[in-house]
Amino acid sequence: MAELIPAPFQDLVTRLFCEPALQDSVFDLSCRNWYNPRVDDPDLTVRFHARAAGNPLGPASGPHTQVAQNILLSYVAGARILELKTVQVKDKLDIPRPCIDMTNIGYNVEWSQELAIADSLREYVAGMMLVEMFRRSTELAPVPYEHPGGRVVYDMSVGYDLAGIQSAKVQRFMDGMRDAIEVIDRLRSDIPGAFNFARDYDYPTRISDSVTLSTFHGCPADEVEGICEFLIAARDVDVIVKMNPPMLGKDRLEHLLHDVLGYTELTVNPQAYTSGLSFDESLELCRRLTDFAAARNRRIGFKFSNTLEVLNHKEFFTPDNEVMYLSGQPLHVITMTLTDAFREAVGPGVGISFSAGVDARNFGDTVACGFVPITVSTDLLRPGGYGRLPRYLQRLCDAMREVGARGLNQYLLKRFDQGTEAERRCADHRGVDAACMAGRLNTSIVARNVRAEPRYRAENNRKVPKRIDSHLEVFDCITCDKCIPVCPNAANFTYPTPIVAFDYQDILVDQAGNTHQAAQARHFEITEEAQIACYADFCNECGNCDTFCPEYGGPYIKKPSFFGTVESWDAAAPRDGFVITNATSGFRIQGRIQGATYELTRGRDVGRDIFTDGIVQAVFAAADHRLMSIELLKPINGQHRLDMGVYHTLRHLLDGVLDKSRINQVNAAYFTDSG
Repeated sequence: MAELIPAPFQDLVTRLFCEPALQDSVFDLSCRNWYNPRVDDPDLTVRFHARAAGNPLGPASGPHTQVAQNILLSYVAGARILELKTVQVKDKLDIPRPCIDMTNIGYNVEWSQELAIADSLREYVAGMMLVEMFRRSTELAPVPYEHPGGRVVYDMSVGYDLAGIQSAKVQRFMDGMRDAIEVIDRLRSDIPGAFNFARDYDYPTRISDSVTLSTFHGCPADEVEGICEFLIAARDVDVIVKMNPPMLGKDRLEHLLHDVLGYTELTVNPQAYTSGLSFDESLELCRRLTDFAAARNRRIGFKFSNTLEVLNHKEFFTPDNEVMYLSGQPLHVITMTLTDAFREAVGPGVGISFSAGVDARNFGDTVACGFVPITVSTDLLRPGGYGRLPRYLQRLCDAMREVGARGLNQYLLKRFDQGTEAERRCADHRGVDAACMAGRLNTSIVARNVRAEPRYRAENNRKVPKRIDSHLEVFDCITCDKCIPVCPNAANFTYPTPIVAFDYQDILVDQAGNTHQAAQARHFEITEEAQIACYADFCNECGNCDTFCPEYGGPYIKKPSFFGTVESWDAAAPRDGFVITNATSGFRIQGRIQGATYELTRGRDVGRDIFTDGIVQAVFAAADHRLMSIELLKPINGQHRLDMGVYHTLRHLLDGVLDKSRINQVNAAYFTDSG
């Protein structure tokens, strides 16, 4: 099974500082897709609990907040409230592969962190440090460090029951998020000497003092309440409780899903209606926990919503996955309707965060409801990836200019012209200001609008990504680069190769070590200057790159996969893949191809290549690939064929991936003098 393996921190730092100058990107997110607010933009700052953030947008707890480069990419693209992926005591999960289906609306079968808890803590701290380096760089950051629009908030997410949350492992994680000094100091020492100025930065040691609680899997109401009380009283944190779509009730939810939206092929998991909080239980929970938190000078809020459990009716996931989790367009309508009903019952003073089918087109109206934060996952898994985020904020600014709002409070009052009515109703709610009341009124308007909007309906969400009659191979594809941004972990990357075409002959070796060329000539060809590869340690085989690739085969399957270490390459066997190491004699590439293992070492004098398949070792002149010597490593019976196609493949992979005209996760370790 594919496992995520965190990258060495020094390599991440090297990429952060070297990549923008080399290729106008950071972790392959082009500079043109960085969030770059204009001087005359309205003020988008908000407060999340007691902390200030540059805007209300962020990635949801999920595939975009699991490893350090995720966190940096989210920030660079404009996110300012980052909900980190849910941590639970069971941190050795067997997650099916593939696990994400974004063919049109959105389904997944993954629901928790894929790293050990200690590794999750390290990645969250590393991500924070990368963000701080980016913010402090006058060459990289679009806004000055002290500018309010750059402020970022990190929100922990934990689950799924009280015993797990109270476990020593989860408690150590929370301790580390409240005081990260030990992890910061370890990572600080890993910063390469070329960037030693970043070792002296004053990194914040308290990364988070808020928790979004996920209790998706049948946690009863009294246990949800007990968890919240523990987190507030014993851990002294602010809490957001994730709510579940079935709270809307079977009749109303399925009327929306089937009759209004037309997704008649979907069957909600019947157990979802009885395994979680009911609507009435949520109201009582809200009332008691609001009082409990206020008495302790802490804040409680509610998040709408989790994904919706539906029965697996497709062939994308393996048949043993009886349930899959729905997201995207239909969930937006269902969740907005549920949120409206909840706010109508509890009043405008309760904090609400929102995550369900958010995209650039509906973000502005979602902001007008007063939700903080507003988080997104499904839309970021579509072509463009993190680069889709800046448009959210640009469209919001345009909408604010259109109504003459300089800040978000004015926008809430003006977006649907609810200022007068909001002022009138404030008299009935102590401590609620007009903007907060307008957000409540706007929620009803937005919920009604999305129920009537055709773009959320099934007939407008049936299209699937188109394929062409072409199959991926190790080299060459149409190089559309769609696979690069749709990977949330930045696993896919490009590297250069020359355009070549030549014939070659395999070498036949007999028992005495005598050689001659095979009679049949073969053809080797590379037709494109830009190639695609996968950094396997970042790839969890989610399948999303295959969904959007126009060719058949899957980039994460057919394109060369490079592992970060020999250990991770060995552990992945029998999966095909490659690893490059800096050996005493030169750079070495080891490859596993269709179960067979090969090795090529490029001598430091660049005069010769040493190639072996484990049975024969051959030395070639690097300039013209002339055979210089050959040696049998094992006795053979009869004749042995040395595959020269593999030799030419390995040398082009080695040269291309190590080419310093571009930086990638493989060559980052060799990019500076200190590396």
